[in-house]
Amino acid sequence: MKGFPIILLAAALASAVPATAEEREYIYGAELMSASEREAYRRGLTSASGEEARGQYRQRHRERLQKRAQQRGVQLDEKGIVRRGGGAQ
Repeated sequence: MKGFPIILLAAALASAVPATAEEREYIYGAELMSASEREAYRRGLTSASGEEARGQYRQRHRERLQKRAQQRGVQLDEKGIVRRGGGAQ
């Protein structure tokens, strides 16, 4: 019976973690961002007033991350996932 609380805790944690990538939060270029940058992005997005302002915020973010990717010698695909290796932009 000693292991029972641990099993309950493990089950609770497993149910709280998204099962697939599609269920996780999506941030364009997240691989190129620090945890604090991702948190700042979330705050900025939620504080934007209206859908148009959120769209503009996303577009500016996308442009910044594309520049960052270029500086680091990687590419971001249309979903914002880092693609390493050859290939023209």
